[in-house]
Amino acid sequence: MYASSQSLPELPEVDLALVHALQVAPRAPWSAIGRTIGVDPATAARRWDRLVAERLAWFVVRPSAEQLAPDRDAVVLKLTCRPGADVRVAEQIAQAEEVYSVDLLAGKDDVAIILIGRGLGQMRQAVDTFVGDDPDIVGTRASFIAGVHREDAQWRLGALSPEQVSGLDRRGDGTVTPPDAEVLAQLTEILIEDPRMSVADIGRRLDRPEPTARRLLERALRSRAIRLGCDVVASAGGAGRGVILEAEADDPRTAGDVIGDLPCVVRCAAVVGASNLALVVRFNALAELFEFEGTAAERVPGWRVTDRATIVRSVKRQGKLLDDEGRVLLSTP
Repeated sequence: MYASSQSLPELPEVDLALVHALQVAPRAPWSAIGRTIGVDPATAARRWDRLVAERLAWFVVRPSAEQLAPDRDAVVLKLTCRPGADVRVAEQIAQAEEVYSVDLLAGKDDVAIILIGRGLGQMRQAVDTFVGDDPDIVGTRASFIAGVHREDAQWRLGALSPEQVSGLDRRGDGTVTPPDAEVLAQLTEILIEDPRMSVADIGRRLDRPEPTARRLLERALRSRAIRLGCDVVASAGGAGRGVILEAEADDPRTAGDVIGDLPCVVRCAAVVGASNLALVVRFNALAELFEFEGTAAERVPGWRVTDRATIVRSVKRQGKLLDDEGRVLLSTP
């Protein structure tokens, strides 16, 4: 028995534009955000505070999936459960900090999970720990992630024009070296506490001068060692229908880059398993899936979908626990 999330009404255009603006530039001044979406700074800040209070949108701070190898590893784990046990299994596994995402599915599998850790052997042990001796789990499939072409934090609502996006995106070009691991850990902890904390306060927390703190923060964000983004209830953002795909392509590296650029693609990774690509795509209506698959077949040599499953409820996304409606739970670790 599946527990599907309830669909919430789509947000008004001004709020969609606000969320998109904060996806592009989460730390931009309210003056810049307001100017971009056509409201005054106080209104932009007030509307964001309301979205946060209603748990419709929230900031996300995560280590970038681009840092997976060789420092980090990830595995896609799919479970088959006894009838009626999928919700309990999914919600129990979602409590673990190393679990990045958990989705309840309608398809061959009942639950899809992404685990993040260090070392293939330790990841294998983690899988064994989560599956364990649970009698309600009757089947498992695991694929290790070899490379990430698109991660959840890169997904955008599409409410702003390209000109509006370019006006907000001031990250600059060129390769940037991230700060050392200790500073990254400190910055991650600080940003989780307050993603828009002032540079002056960040400097005090780091015990560094403000100019140094600014350079360290810019290096962490521009190098993408830390992903600072903004998420939203999927249905309220106009993308309430999600599908998990397993696919084959002649060259998963090239295919991932091509597919990852399509607006409906939330997540795209090359995997080592029965298939060589794993994707999450989101639409306003499930019928849009077939147009996406047709586009993929035209652009990607050897494209073939090997498995499809509808996401009937996201239990955890980008490390955040969600309720039945897709709202973020404030007690999320």
